Amino acid sequence: MADDAPHFAFGDNWKHFVADHFSEERVSIAQKHMLSFLGRNDLKGKTFLDIGCGSGLHSLAAFDAGAAKIVSFDVDPDSVHTTESLRARRGDPKNWTILQGSVLDKEFLAQLAPADIVYSWGVLHHTGDMWNAVANAATLMVPGGVFYLALYTTTQQSPSYLRIKKRYNRATPLLKRAMEFRHVVRHTVLTGLLAGTNPFRTIREYKKLRGMSYMVDVRDWLGGYPYEDARVEEVLRFCRRKLRLELIDLATGGANNEYLLQHTAATAAALASPVTAPAATLSAPAPANRGLKFVTKTSWAGLPLPTSRTRDLQPTGRIPPVKQVPHDIFDF
Repeated sequence: MADDAPHFAFGDNWKHFVADHFSEERVSIAQKHMLSFLGRNDLKGKTFLDIGCGSGLHSLAAFDAGAAKIVSFDVDPDSVHTTESLRARRGDPKNWTILQGSVLDKEFLAQLAPADIVYSWGVLHHTGDMWNAVANAATLMVPGGVFYLALYTTTQQSPSYLRIKKRYNRATPLLKRAMEFRHVVRHTVLTGLLAGTNPFRTIREYKKLRGMSYMVDVRDWLGGYPYEDARVEEVLRFCRRKLRLELIDLATGGANNEYLLQHTAATAAALASPVTAPAATLSAPAPANRGLKFVTKTSWAGLPLPTSRTRDLQPTGRIPPVKQVPHDIFDF
């Protein structure tokens, strides 16, 4: 991916999130969403690796859920410091380690112990080398572990999203505020009023979705560069053919698709084989994805929200139809 625009200050955005919006309620909401997708009541006895920990909110949620060991890392020093501030709220427990490093740095990754749960939500598409980031992250599971991954989905608007992100990062502070105001008015206020809903209530209740903050997510969306995306079938084909990963759960319909992936001890050795990015032909639906139905999107605040779910997949890897539930995706 060509690095032709300033990168977004993700860590600074997360620093403001914790300083201005952190609450124990948000931790509880984040934990509930995470455990629900993992299909668990808690994380007792499990090791948890948070790749691109950002605010540290989900590492904290994992700690509160009883994880035996947590390792959080981020390439952005502000995110590292912010996560350290959340760890301090729990008395700096010895079973929670926080590091600065990149998922693209294999020497750094070689220092990490594999984990039962590898978690990377909305991160790897911002590395500038998404497919290698996914491949590197997948090597950090223990045999029989799970990989909880969320990636932007490709849409017809993807090229315009990329242009907007580049323009936002090149903009002056005043122009950034103007772009944020335009987004809020166009995609939340007007959309809500036209739909007969209260847009200001929507903004107030936004934290109910993964514990996030509305304006922090607006800035993250507008500025989130580097930026890549992928169709569900691209991700599944790449993970199945290149990484020997099996899909055990899927949530689609929003700006981020959520994947729960797993490999067995028998396939763990395959992760060490050379990995290449998917060919352009992967944009065509993969045959193994028969039965997958995409959800018709509905609007909520113009922000990427948690999505519809699938569960109880058959051993063949076939995906049952996705249930339709309210969710959101950005539209410009």
